[in-house]
Amino acid sequence: MQIGLQQIRPVTEQLCNSGRYDQALSVLKQCAQRGVTDFSALNRAVDAAVQIGDLGAGAELVDLILKGWPKDSRSWELRYKILHAGAQWSEARIVLKRVKKYAQEATPEYFLANAEVLERLFQPDKALVSLEEIPKLISVDEHSRYWYLKATILLQMKDYQGVVDCLSGWLPKAPHDRFAAACWKFLGKAQDALKSYDDAFRAIKSGNDLRASLDSRMISENSLRRRVEVFRTLFTPEWVSGWEEITPTDHPPVFLIGFPRSGTTLLEQVLDAHPDVQALEEQPTMAAVLRQSGAWMNAKANMDGALKTTDNWKQQWLASFDYLSRINEKQVVELRDAYYKVVDEKMKYNRSNLLIDKMPLNTVDMGLILKIFPNAKFIVALRHPCDCVLSAYMQSFQMNDAMANFLDLGAAASFYRNVMSLLWQYEKVFDLRDRVHAIRYEDLIEDLDGEAAKVINFLGLEWNDAVTRYDEHARQRGTLATPSYQGVTQKIYSSSKERWRNYAQWMAPVLHHFEEAAERYGYDLSI
Repeated sequence: MQIGLQQIRPVTEQLCNSGRYDQALSVLKQCAQRGVTDFSALNRAVDAAVQIGDLGAGAELVDLILKGWPKDSRSWELRYKILHAGAQWSEARIVLKRVKKYAQEATPEYFLANAEVLERLFQPDKALVSLEEIPKLISVDEHSRYWYLKATILLQMKDYQGVVDCLSGWLPKAPHDRFAAACWKFLGKAQDALKSYDDAFRAIKSGNDLRASLDSRMISENSLRRRVEVFRTLFTPEWVSGWEEITPTDHPPVFLIGFPRSGTTLLEQVLDAHPDVQALEEQPTMAAVLRQSGAWMNAKANMDGALKTTDNWKQQWLASFDYLSRINEKQVVELRDAYYKVVDEKMKYNRSNLLIDKMPLNTVDMGLILKIFPNAKFIVALRHPCDCVLSAYMQSFQMNDAMANFLDLGAAASFYRNVMSLLWQYEKVFDLRDRVHAIRYEDLIEDLDGEAAKVINFLGLEWNDAVTRYDEHARQRGTLATPSYQGVTQKIYSSSKERWRNYAQWMAPVLHHFEEAAERYGYDLSI
C-alpha cells in the first residue's frame, strides 16, 4: 500500500516511537522514489538513525533525497546531520556551503553549525566570527547552544578568563538544559586553569547536579553496571573451560581499552600515525556484536524456559548470558561479520593494515571479544585512578548508561573499582599475560618515544618516526569525536598530571576505591 503525502509524517513518527526506525527509513525511501517526501519526517527518521548509531542507513536515505531534491537546502542539512554524527568535519564544512547557497537567507542555526565545524577544524578565530553573527539576528539570552559553543571556542584559544567573564553572568539565569550543564563544567575547567580550585569544584558539581536532574537514569538500574556485576559472577575458569573451541582469525583487531579519561585518545593518535595502523575511534563495533548475540541468547533462554524461574533481574541476566558458552563457530563467523560491518561503515579499512579498535569501556566486554576473536590482543591504558575519575567527573559527555556514572564522584569511583576488578578477572581467567600490554599515561607523557616503542614492539610492527608527530596527524585527520579532541592536537603536556591533589578534600572520601589499582600499578594515594 502506497503512503500519501499527508500520511508520511504520522507513519514515520509512529514507527520511530516504537523503535522501528529501519522501517521508517524504508517507507521514506519508497516515497522518495515516487517523488514524494516530507522534510519533517525525514529529520525525525535521520535523527533516530543517528541516535541508534546506524549512520549507513541514514546516509542511504539522504543520498536518495539529494538526488531528488538537490537544490533544496533542507536536503543538505540532512547530509550535514550524518556528517556531524560521524565527526566528518571537513566534509561537513563543504556541505554547509551548499546549505548557505540554496537557503534563502543565513539562519542562526547555519552560523551555529558553521562555528562548530570551524572549531572542530581548529580554526577558533574564524569560528568566533561566525558565532558572533547570531546575536545580530536573535537574542541569545535563552540560546544555550550559543553560550556552549562560545565557551568551547574560548577554551580552545586558552582564553580562560574569557570563559569566566562569558559564563559567570549568564549561567545564574540560564535555562536548565544539557548545554547549560556543560557550561557549568566549562566554567569549572577555566577556573581550574586559573587555579581557583574551590570555585572550580563548585562549578563542576553544579553542572553534574543539573545534568543529573535532567536525566531519570538511576545508578542502581544502570545497565552497564549490571553487566559488570553479572560478568564478574559468570566468568570463571570452570565456565570458560566448557566453551566450544573457536578457530582464531589470522588478522584480529587489537583492542585499546582501559577506563574513560585514561589517555586512550592520545595513545590512539600516536598509533594511528603509524603507516601500517588504522585506528577506529570509539565506534559501536562491540555494541553491534552484543545486540546480535544478546538477541539470540535472550531468545534461546526464553525458549528453554530459563527466564521463567525468577523475577530477579540478576538471575535473569545470568540465565541469558550463560548461553554465551553455547555460541558455536558458525555464529561466531556471523558475529565477526556484524563487527566488520560497523568497521566498514565508519572507515575505509585496508585489510592489510592492523586495526586498533579504541573504546575504553570495551574493558567490560573482553569476555565477549575473546569469544569472537580468541587470539585478540589488548592495550590497556592506565592513569592515576584519582586523576582518571576526577577528569571523568569534570568532563562533559554525551549522556548514556556509561557516562551517567560520572555525575557523582562516589558513583564514578565505585564504577572504576568494579570495571578494573573485572579487567583483572579476565586477565586471570583467560591467562592473558602475553596478550595484554599496559601503559601508564604518566609514563607516556614523560617518555613518548620509549613508551611508543614498547607498544609498537608489542604489536609486532617496525618503528616509524611518524608516531612522534601524532599532533600533526591528529590535525590532518579531522575526524576526532571524543571529548579529548582539543588536547591530542597539541604537543605533550603534563598539566593534568596529579591534578587530583588540588581537590584532595573532595577526593579523600573515595580513595578506598582505588587502593588495589594503586598497588598494582604503582600510584601514590597519600594526601
